[in-house]
Amino acid sequence: MDDSFYEPLANITTTPLGWISSTWQTLCSPNGFLALFLGPILIAMITRYMTGRPTTKAADPNASTVWMVPYWIPFMGHAFDFMWNPLKLMQKARDLSPHEIFALKLGGITANVVSDPVLVKSVMAQKQTAVEFDSIAWTIIQRFFAIPKESKPKYIAAWDELNSHSGLMMREPHMSNMLQSEMNYLEKNIANMITFARGDIDLQPWERWAKASFISSSETEINLMALLRDMMGAASVPAMFGSGLLEKYPDILHDIYEMDNGMVFLIIGLPAWFPWPGVMRAHLARSRLWQALDDLQMNMDKLIDGEDVDYSWGELDDISEFIIKRHLTFKNNNFEIRDRGDLSMLWALVVNASLLVYWQVLYIFATPGLLERIRAEIAPYASVSKPESIGKFTEAPKLRILQEGLAKNCPLLKATYFEALRLSDQPWSVRKVASDVTIYGDKRAEEPVSFQLHRGEYITVPHDLHMKDSRYFKDPEKFDPERFLVTDENGKVTAEIGTIRPYGGGPSMCKGRVFAERECLALVAGVVAYWDIEPVDKKAGWVIPKMVKTTAVSKPLGDSRVRIKRRAFKWK
Repeated sequence: MDDSFYEPLANITTTPLGWISSTWQTLCSPNGFLALFLGPILIAMITRYMTGRPTTKAADPNASTVWMVPYWIPFMGHAFDFMWNPLKLMQKARDLSPHEIFALKLGGITANVVSDPVLVKSVMAQKQTAVEFDSIAWTIIQRFFAIPKESKPKYIAAWDELNSHSGLMMREPHMSNMLQSEMNYLEKNIANMITFARGDIDLQPWERWAKASFISSSETEINLMALLRDMMGAASVPAMFGSGLLEKYPDILHDIYEMDNGMVFLIIGLPAWFPWPGVMRAHLARSRLWQALDDLQMNMDKLIDGEDVDYSWGELDDISEFIIKRHLTFKNNNFEIRDRGDLSMLWALVVNASLLVYWQVLYIFATPGLLERIRAEIAPYASVSKPESIGKFTEAPKLRILQEGLAKNCPLLKATYFEALRLSDQPWSVRKVASDVTIYGDKRAEEPVSFQLHRGEYITVPHDLHMKDSRYFKDPEKFDPERFLVTDENGKVTAEIGTIRPYGGGPSMCKGRVFAERECLALVAGVVAYWDIEPVDKKAGWVIPKMVKTTAVSKPLGDSRVRIKRRAFKWK
């Protein structure tokens, strides 16, 4: 039968366009619009109700499961809040949790966040087979420091040997030898910290970076954070890697700062071309750092093989035993130059201590009455002697620093170090649960608690969460070094670190923590003993800038502009 123009289209199949039109009409209807509007709200409410579960008994009959903080968005959980302001989210959850332990849902990951010091200690005491860190460490090594993937088998084979070298940072006589080398640099550099020169060409490198401005032949205006950060690096880097590295690559400290600023970008794998501020700079800085360290490694190879070393490196006879032993391990285990991971050592050496000394010095000068007490305490161990004169020429006064005496006999100075760490340091420890494990709270409590953590979950210990907790630290935002001073039954006063964990914990605890403490105490004592510092704006007085979170010690939101002059000494 022929098609008729006048026949109805009852037997013709609806086209896709008709289906879309029909769906659109349904959605635009009152009922459709109501479903579209109320559906997500209903899903969010159901999710919130289902995830607001109370703590229940776990498979271990003596343990409970960790309380999950309720969330509204399926699957994503707390991910958006965590990315926006993780500390605020965790502080709120901690205050709601009766035992300072709670779980967050971050996409497909469950992160158990632990703040209670006893529970943290229990976590850190677990065996590597139950709570492991190596896979996380390798991810950081590969992504942040750009160690080639194919070198992983070599690192696994040499891992124990490389870790054993880190113990040198805590053993004698190596620690004292390296510290003495750094003291030599500090004594010279602190005495010549400010040149009082008009022209940039006559300034020290750290003065140029800190934007020094000539005031008079005895006074300079300068940025305090930039100054002290570079002063620390200018002493610690040659003490560990030898003087040649910083002399041949004078901008290496600032390449480390730039790479550290882009740590998040590098770890998540953003390519150099990604159109976001800081990504390209971080990649370029890391590339320059690798170039410098590869150059050093190649010349160390030549030295060991009896070949001529590039004259620009000098004799290479002042490199620390720690770096020499690491280099021999790399060479003996057939690591290619590009595989060798000394960038991780250089980064760890520079980024933490260099910022901490700024905060410690700032708090000492800004706290009424504290400066005079510190100067009196450190006088026997950070002394300034009368300079020698030859005709009309007079040298700068000589500084002498006894780092062991500062560490053992200056509890107030050491307490300012701990308090500066508590306020500015924001380290996190992260572990992966390799097998079901139970962690325990204080067994002496009236109602002891324990919690079971499950395989595949993660444990996060944000140490700053505890260090800013008012239940443990009265007025937690206030600088009060006295909180770390302890007097024994004989009246002896010592500085005790207490429950704070600024160096992390467990097997991954910073091996260089004693070295870092002593070099910080030495620089701070030297600066306090030798220089007078005051804020540029005397009317406003000392202002403690807002802290900006970094990978460890916080940066100031803005630098502290100060005026510096040499102290007036009355020589005998």
